[in-house]
Amino acid sequence: KIAKRYNSEIKSVEKMPMENNSSYHLYWIRVKNRNQFIKNMALNKIEVGTHYKPAHLMSYYKSKIKLPVTERISNEIVTLPIHPNLTNANLNFIIKSVNTFL
Repeated sequence: KIAKRYNSEIKSVEKMPMENNSSYHLYWIRVKNRNQFIKNMALNKIEVGTHYKPAHLMSYYKSKIKLPVTERISNEIVTLPIHPNLTNANLNFIIKSVNTFL
């Protein structure tokens, strides 16, 4: 339900597509200025996260290969709060804060 609200109410951003078989333990969006977005959300007391470091940059797989599109996108992805204790008021505030920043 939370992912559906994010998907339908967050505007002007690339976001996680809806998939019937997903558990939505994470919900990501892409933002162009991730560091500023994270700071802005923190000012609103909204904790967001970063995930999905590209495999070719991890120490076990580290190689000299360059994947510039993958690297750019990985620096734009932010995960939004998504857990069963979020109230409708919490969701409204998160969605409004994201849309205001964007």
